[in-house]
Amino acid sequence: MVERHVQRMMAARAEEEMETARQASRAETLRREGEEALRALGDLDVDSDSENEDDDAAGFTGRARRNARRERGGEKPLGEAPPEIRDVFVRAVTPAELGMAYAWMRRDQRRYANAVRFWDTAASSIQAAFEERGEETNVLKQNERVLGAFCDALGPAPVAFAVLKSDGLVVDAMGVRQGLRRLGFGRALALELVRRAKRAASQLAGPPEYVIDALPSSVPFWETLGFTPCGGKDSPTTRVMRRLCGDVAMAVDLLEDPPEPRGDEWWLPARRKRFGDAEA
Repeated sequence: MVERHVQRMMAARAEEEMETARQASRAETLRREGEEALRALGDLDVDSDSENEDDDAAGFTGRARRNARRERGGEKPLGEAPPEIRDVFVRAVTPAELGMAYAWMRRDQRRYANAVRFWDTAASSIQAAFEERGEETNVLKQNERVLGAFCDALGPAPVAFAVLKSDGLVVDAMGVRQGLRRLGFGRALALELVRRAKRAASQLAGPPEYVIDALPSSVPFWETLGFTPCGGKDSPTTRVMRRLCGDVAMAVDLLEDPPEPRGDEWWLPARRKRFGDAEA
């Protein structure tokens, strides 16, 4: 009996590892296609991320970034809120757009020592979230777990991305193209995620607060959006990850006067575990 149980566990683990490898392979295929598309646009060339102010010498992204800086008054220090960008829109990415995002993720981590290594560490999990299918609700499509922020002036590639948790609401990972950071694109994306969560909360399709696990270096960013460190009880897995990564639990209230839960909401048990019955 024990031997059969161990064999089933080992078979399940092997299948899981094989699927991760297949997801990584599919992500690599999209990345190659995305890289070809960006190079055809003059992006990802040697000078794409140049800080040189000579427009004639810089590549596509360098020119676009400097134009954005001039229009918005330059980069802002971390923790200082830039003006809200009105020409950015957020939606689910297509396979081609995800491939272009993979291409700049890989380029960024090779070019910048301080870039988050999304391609090396998270490509297969991003691909898994992208491929996941779930039931639609009256608020959002649950399968839209990988979103992109787009700006027409900067071409067809997403300037930033967000991966949502399985609830389709809470951000699990978020990144902005390195050469376009500190210009307000991450803020525009985060504000749209909060707006989506607020719509869900107003219909009892999500909790009345938005709780995230922020990297210590990103705490000032989330504070500009009204998030503050929050208490509550972590799950065992979250406690381990918090010790390993130093993540900080932060939250913002979505509604001043949230509707009273009926008692059968999908999010209510987890909220009660975290905050206790008195808060839920």
